[in-house]
Amino acid sequence: MINHNETLAGLAPTPKPAVYAASKDPAWLAKVGQAAQAENCRFQTSSSITSLINQAAADNHVACVLLDYDPRIQQWTSIEQLLFEKDVIAPVVLVLDDSMGLSASEAVARIAHVVAINSMEVHEIIETIQDAMALSTLVSHQFDVLRCHRLYQSLPERQRKIVDFVVEGSPNKQIATKLKVSVKTIERERQKAYRQLNVRSTAEMTRVVILGSLHDVVF
Repeated sequence: MINHNETLAGLAPTPKPAVYAASKDPAWLAKVGQAAQAENCRFQTSSSITSLINQAAADNHVACVLLDYDPRIQQWTSIEQLLFEKDVIAPVVLVLDDSMGLSASEAVARIAHVVAINSMEVHEIIETIQDAMALSTLVSHQFDVLRCHRLYQSLPERQRKIVDFVVEGSPNKQIATKLKVSVKTIERERQKAYRQLNVRSTAEMTRVVILGSLHDVVF
């Protein structure tokens, strides 16, 4: 009989998914901890949003991240940016209290995939965690779109034009004629674009451009 807790073929067992929560409210954290345990998840906490995100960045099995709304944060885009830079690809649950109302609207718009209220009971938090985890595939796709968009936007203007022509199916000679440069220049700039986009083929480059073009739709 196989013991599934033991390693197979020398491989370490896959860690349980982890629920991360940033809050200064011990009563709330206690309830979230119970909910995480009920979902068979590890539970990690911090009183600081930044510290929690840094912790989560080192974990490849993040189920979701619960962040208390902090009215002192003026630019929630900075939290959104930190999540992206640290590659924390997980659904975010923004936790509000009943009195916040529209004051949290920017934070909800920038980072929240699910909204929770800190007066929730454990069974409601369990449902919230389940709702967040159900969005994992969507969140991964959103991050991919954002990553591709930023890679494409990082290209110099001429390289973007060349990439666009390549994706449209134009051969190097035709691109060179359109841009009034040599074929050698097109070949050189195309290779630079490959490296900048971190791709090795036209197919991969096309995927980056197509996904990046979805940015305004997704966000």
